[in-house]
Amino acid sequence: MKETREQMKRLMEKIQMPEEGIAQLLEARKELEEADHWDVIVQTAEQVMAADGELSVLTQALAETEAREEALGVNRYLLDALMLWCCWEEVKVRYEKKGLPVEIYYKSLEDMKWKMLECYEIHGVYGNFVGHWYDGFFNLTRFGLGRLQFELRPFEGKKDCELDDVRIHPGDTVINMHIPSAGPMKPELLEDAFARAEAFFKEYFPKDYRVFGVESWLIDPDLVQILPEGNMKAYARRFHLIDTEKSDEIFPDGWRVFGAEWKKKPEELPRKTGLQRAIADYLQQGGRLGSGYGIFIRK
Repeated sequence: MKETREQMKRLMEKIQMPEEGIAQLLEARKELEEADHWDVIVQTAEQVMAADGELSVLTQALAETEAREEALGVNRYLLDALMLWCCWEEVKVRYEKKGLPVEIYYKSLEDMKWKMLECYEIHGVYGNFVGHWYDGFFNLTRFGLGRLQFELRPFEGKKDCELDDVRIHPGDTVINMHIPSAGPMKPELLEDAFARAEAFFKEYFPKDYRVFGVESWLIDPDLVQILPEGNMKAYARRFHLIDTEKSDEIFPDGWRVFGAEWKKKPEELPRKTGLQRAIADYLQQGGRLGSGYGIFIRK
C-alpha cells in the first residue's frame, strides 16, 4: 500500500471527486507524511485488508484511527477517509486477481465520493463518517452495478413468503441492494442496475426468477404514504413489505434528508424540497419514521 499522493489524486479524479475535497484530503496526507505519521495510517489499512475487511476489525481500526485525531492534528473524518483510501488500493489488486471487471471496481469506489459529500454536508469536512460500511466492498461481496449496489444476503423474513407464485423461505439467497446518494432514482437507471445484478449473480440463481431485497428508510410504510409522487415513491412501491422497525428516535435517518440540520425540532427543520416538507410536517404532527425490509420478484 505504497500509493503516492499523485497516484491517490489520479484515483480520486477518476471517480470525479470535487477538487476541493481532493485538495483537502491530499493536504491532510501531506501533513501526516511530513510529521512521519503516514506509515501509521498505512499499517492500519494493511491490518484491515489482512482480515479481508472483516467488520469487527474494520470497526476497531476506525476507532483507533479516530483516537489519533488530537495527537496527529488531523480531523478524525479525514483520517478515516485516508485509511479507507489505502484499503481500496489493495481491493483493486484483488479485483485483478479474480478477473473482476475494472469498471465494477470504479463504480464501487464511487461510493467514497458520495460518502465524502455526505460528510461535508454533516460535518463540514470532505472525510468519511461511516467507514464501517466498507466491509462488503473490501471482502468482495458488495459491488456497485449501475445506479445501485448489490450483495447476496439471506432472506430475512421469519417465515415463508409467497409472492408472484414464488415461495421464499427464511435463509434463501436474495440479491440485496443499497442506494447510494448518487442523484435521481430514474426508473431506467434502476432497471439497468437490476439487469446488471441479475447478470453478475446469475450463477447463484438457476431458476427463472430473481428475488431482490432491501432494508431501507425509503420503504417504511408510513413514509411511503406521505412521499410526494415521483421516482422515490415508485421505487418504494416495488417492494412487498416483510417487516418494519422503529426506534426511540423520531427519524434516525433524518440526516439523509435534512443534512446538518437533521437534529432540529420538527417545526424548525428545513422545508426546501417536497420531500423535506412532507417529512417535516409528518414529524411535527407526531409521526415517527424508521425502516422497512421488503422484497420483489423479477422473472
